[in-house]
Amino acid sequence: MTRVPIADRADVEPLSAPPPLRLHPLDLVGVLLAAATAAVLARAGHDLVAIAPLAAAAAAAPALARIDLAERRLPNALTLPLLAVAAAACAVRFSTGDLAPLVGLGCGALLLVMAVAGGMGMGDVKLGAGLALATATLGWAVPLVALAASVVVGGVAGAVALAAGRRSVAFGPWLLVGAALAVWAAALRVV
Repeated sequence: MTRVPIADRADVEPLSAPPPLRLHPLDLVGVLLAAATAAVLARAGHDLVAIAPLAAAAAAAPALARIDLAERRLPNALTLPLLAVAAAACAVRFSTGDLAPLVGLGCGALLLVMAVAGGMGMGDVKLGAGLALATATLGWAVPLVALAASVVVGGVAGAVALAAGRRSVAFGPWLLVGAALAVWAAALRVV
């Protein structure tokens, strides 16, 4: 039996690099969202450990939503730095004895299980885990509220898409909306 290298096989798609990240002028709205997020959280008395990852998420939100809606992907160039900043903030929290980051990790694990079951892509998992860790800097309930809100608004969007004849919906924008709702609830001391 002759072995044919994978690169030469007709039945295997060659691996290709993801398309380059191209930002659009509309993505600059993220700068305003980041400034507003930082201002609201600072006014509510939150520290830099909470403000930094949440402002980073707000800054990346317009680009992430736009790309996911248009291309059904969430670029590593945006999700991985957000995940790293959020993980660093949670490490600071955890080092002070705060256990809320464990709830953020649990939410990320739940998203991974959903991806393995076929409910979403790994970009959604990376974004969702980053958002769960970022929101965990505000307290243990906030990532739970963020995930629940994401599922509710994403479910409504999915029902509308299904009624319109589409079979799928980008989940990244709804992860961002759910996290934004949870952050505002935390800033207003509702959560």
